[in-house]
Amino acid sequence: MQNSKTFGTCITCQRYTALTKHHLTPKKRHKKKTKKKIDNLDALIMVCRKCHDGIHDLYDERTLAEQFNTLEKIYADEALQKHFAWVGKCKK
Repeated sequence: MQNSKTFGTCITCQRYTALTKHHLTPKKRHKKKTKKKIDNLDALIMVCRKCHDGIHDLYDERTLAEQFNTLEKIYADEALQKHFAWVGKCKK
């Protein structure tokens, strides 16, 4: 069986490592689209596991969907930037 992991540079911490898909609008929020128009349901970014976990540890699904649904908004957040800087100093 082949390893199906994707490797590359994390878009947030700039480390070369295994990457995961982060949906800019969390999948749990997709079913809410009938109540409120949500753009870019399928938009995602490739980030490392540490950055991905940090994004979800800092903010709940609703906040992510409403306030952090673009890469620019993620980059602009001070708490996330501190986390990404810390991860960038970590070894794999």
